[in-house]
Amino acid sequence: MPKDKKIKNTTQDEINLLSDKLARSLADYSNLEKRIESQRQLFVTLATTSILSKMIEVLDDFYLAQNHLQDPGLQMAIDKFNSVLKTEGLEEINPQKLEFDPQSMECIQAVDGPENFVVEVKKLGYKLNGHLIRPAQVSVGKSGDQNIIN
Repeated sequence: MPKDKKIKNTTQDEINLLSDKLARSLADYSNLEKRIESQRQLFVTLATTSILSKMIEVLDDFYLAQNHLQDPGLQMAIDKFNSVLKTEGLEEINPQKLEFDPQSMECIQAVDGPENFVVEVKKLGYKLNGHLIRPAQVSVGKSGDQNIIN
């Protein structure tokens, strides 16, 4: 093989090798960018969940106070607080009179009532953007009256 053709083939092989390395490097970089964005989103979600979980505990206290006081001003504050939480993606889970669902509810007591139906909601549950952050705490019927609550 003539020297010029050998150099040309070697140069073309090097170009092909470098092109392949460049394509792999660009793909690796793209994957890294996606992974970093995913981790950033996860961090934001975890931070938001932590803050909202603490705010939910305060909301529980407001509900308890309102049950005893029946104050219209306090009810307005609760409604406003709920509105702010909803704009941040928080959804209430109020399973009153629904069939017990272990995916979104925690049974803390079994009482007489329609079997496997929620008889009383002790604490509301919450989801953040569709992800459960606190299950609803409920009393569930175990026997006795077999009629479904309407």
